[in-house]
Amino acid sequence: MTGIVKIKPDKQSLPDYINDFEKGGLQVPAFQRDFLWTNDKKLELFDSIKKGYPIGSILLWQPNFNDEDDYKKLGSDRLGSYETPTRINNFFYILDGFQRLSTLIGCLFHPNRAKQKGIEKDENEWQKKFNIVYNLKDEEFEINRSKGFQGLEFYQVPIYKLVDGKEFFSFQRSLFNNDDAELYIQRYEEMSLVFQKYEIPNIEIHGGSVSEAVDIFQRLNSTGSPITADWIVSARAFGKDNNFRFGTEIDRLLDSKLSKLNFDSLKRNVILQCITNSFDGVFFDQMSKNSSKKLEDLVDRNDFIPVTKKTFGAIEKAVEFLFQYLFVLDSKFLPYNNQLIFITDFFNKIDNPSQIHIDKLKYWFWVTTYSNYFTIYNLSKQRKAYEEFQKFLEDENYNPIYFDKPIPFETVEFPPKIEMGSVRSKALGLFMLQYQMKNLPLDVSQVNGYKKYYLFGDVEDINISENTVLIIDDGKQIYKKSKDLSEWLGSNEDYSAFFITDEMKYMFNSNLSKSEILLKRKELIVQKEKEFVVNDLKIMYM
Repeated sequence: MTGIVKIKPDKQSLPDYINDFEKGGLQVPAFQRDFLWTNDKKLELFDSIKKGYPIGSILLWQPNFNDEDDYKKLGSDRLGSYETPTRINNFFYILDGFQRLSTLIGCLFHPNRAKQKGIEKDENEWQKKFNIVYNLKDEEFEINRSKGFQGLEFYQVPIYKLVDGKEFFSFQRSLFNNDDAELYIQRYEEMSLVFQKYEIPNIEIHGGSVSEAVDIFQRLNSTGSPITADWIVSARAFGKDNNFRFGTEIDRLLDSKLSKLNFDSLKRNVILQCITNSFDGVFFDQMSKNSSKKLEDLVDRNDFIPVTKKTFGAIEKAVEFLFQYLFVLDSKFLPYNNQLIFITDFFNKIDNPSQIHIDKLKYWFWVTTYSNYFTIYNLSKQRKAYEEFQKFLEDENYNPIYFDKPIPFETVEFPPKIEMGSVRSKALGLFMLQYQMKNLPLDVSQVNGYKKYYLFGDVEDINISENTVLIIDDGKQIYKKSKDLSEWLGSNEDYSAFFITDEMKYMFNSNLSKSEILLKRKELIVQKEKEFVVNDLKIMYM
């Protein structure tokens, strides 16, 4: 312990929190993530306050650093679009409750008061994120869509005025000669009293290091809202690099890099697992334990930040590889998260892979997908599979596939539908996309993703596999609002890349039933998929 740690429960009114911020009593630690709340979340918060519902407690931390530089390193400069005033001696960092306090300070701190105190405001951010009014007529909170207040009706009140008692008299004067003045004054006064009297509980942690404060937070929060592992890692990484904010780096990876490849919805936990595995392959030693806890421990290593930064780049390369060569055009199409972990490891350790390496990595992906590799193998065998994969990284001629028995793998039966919850369904969908491109790599800069259509839009079960047509969206293939592609059967165009043959067109023009045409298409898909699985992958096709 770095000193005696004391924990003190308390509660404060909304005006008290605002006053504390104004005086410099509330500070934001640098490891906090950016403000992320949507308008709906903000409106829900104020609606809860209006109804007297609890909005959770705030966790505040007052460290006792010996070095002034530690305070400077930890400090951040903004809360709710307002710059944080210079800290006072008896100040607290916001450990938990940052999104809530950002919303409350951003919306309820009076801009005129900020000017008087010399507290600067980011006007563009405030207008975009914190410009909320209370509609006295409808008695609900609203986002003010117009910049400024000129377009507001007299009954739409900026909510920061509801906390300031002086504004009540100005509002009364504005209603002179209004027929509903008494009603609106009553509603204004009632809402103002709600804001002024509403109390939010807090827990104060006095003393201790960042790690100790986070440990206490985790224990106090064991039955509350879960905290993310990346938040904990961000906190523990404090002091290593002032410019490195772990959670924000993950946000940037997802939003700026992976979003272009439709992987922005990739679960953050998968990214954490990729990073954990980058430290001497420890992930598969930790799968049966708490892998996020292992990552927290890894923060103490001197190489944590450089290895993590390199892994972010490897994840980006891995996703681009999946997109370009294996037609995983959306994170939902990824058969196994473990595949991304392995492939990230590949690009983490091999900067310039040979064509042999690339071809074998593609082969490994298809085999692990069609064989249900990460389903049929238990944890101990997955660890052996990882060891085999490591040998392949060292020697491009080594077979990356692990076999626990001298018998070939086999597929699961042909899937009735292409659904994102089934590995076998994803395998079929990826094969269809590959078949469309004749296994040639995609031009990443030209492809947006894929679109799902149906050969017939009016059959009883529209989602069956043989009725599904997956089309790579390159902006050229198709411009259609309707999901029905039956017109293709009456066209002279070559649609063989989509498993549509001249025989099927003849059947359609001869008025044969749609079920017969779909059966013929299923037979073709099965035939082509079987050829690929048996001949190229050496897997038994069921």
